[in-house]
Amino acid sequence: MSQTPAAILARMRSVSPSSPRLIWHGREGRIELSGRVFDNWVAKSSNLLVDELDAANGTVVELDLPVHWKSLALAFACWQVGCVVVLPDDAGQDTDAGSGTAASPDGREKIADVIMTSRAVPAVDPPRLLVCVALGSLALRWDGPLPGGAVDYAAEIRSHGDVFFGEEDDATAPLVHAGPAMLNAGDMASLVDTPAPGGGSDSASPDSASQSPTLLLEPGTDLLHALAAALAVWQQDGAIVLVEDGVPVTDRLLSGERVTARSGTA
Repeated sequence: MSQTPAAILARMRSVSPSSPRLIWHGREGRIELSGRVFDNWVAKSSNLLVDELDAANGTVVELDLPVHWKSLALAFACWQVGCVVVLPDDAGQDTDAGSGTAASPDGREKIADVIMTSRAVPAVDPPRLLVCVALGSLALRWDGPLPGGAVDYAAEIRSHGDVFFGEEDDATAPLVHAGPAMLNAGDMASLVDTPAPGGGSDSASPDSASQSPTLLLEPGTDLLHALAAALAVWQQDGAIVLVEDGVPVTDRLLSGERVTARSGTA
C-alpha cells in the first residue's frame, strides 16, 4: 500500500534524516536538501498555509509553478494540511493563474481558494488568496511589485514554525486534481515506474544493489510527473534529482549524484 505524504515526511525525519532526498540543479547552481531540511521547509509552509491563508482540510490550492524544489515542498505542505492541489494545464507556462478548478463532494467544480504562482499576475478577487513565490534559492522577497492583498512567500516563510502538528492523513484522500482526474497517493505513485534499488547497469558502485534509488527527472518534466516520482522514490528512502530547463545533464552530473535511473515526462 502506498505511503501517505505525512508518512513519508515522518520517515524522512527518522530514517537517515541527514541524507540527501532532493537535489536541484538550476542556473544559479546546485541545492541539496536532506530529509530533515525538506521536512523543515514543508513544516514552515504548512504553518504559513494555516496561519496566514486559513487553509484547512479540503482547501483547494492551485500550484501555478514550474518543476522546482520549492514546488515540491509546497505540494507536500498542502497535502500535510489536507488541501487538494490543482495543477492547471501547462502549469508554470503561459496559462492564466487562477484557472484551476477541483471537483467538490457534490461533483460540481470548485475554483481554487488559494493560488500560488511564480509569475507576475494581477491581483485576485476576495475571498481567493494569492501567494507570490520567488523561486531564487536565496530570495528574501518577491522581485517586483506585489499585487494588492498578495502574500510574499519568500518574505514570510522564515517566520513560521519549524514543526507542524497535523492530524493523521487518509491514504484514500485526494491529493491532486489534474484534468478530469482526482488522484490519491496510490494513484500518484502508479504514474511512474519506480526504479529498483541500485538501478542496475547505471549504478555508481558495486554494492549499489543495497542502496535506495536516485532518480533524475529530465529537464522539461511536468509537475504532475515530478510529484508522482517524489512520492514513489521517497517511499524507498531514495533521492530525486531535478534539473532546470537549460541546464545540461552531463556525465559528471550523473556520476556526482550517483544517479541510478532517469525519467522523462509522463
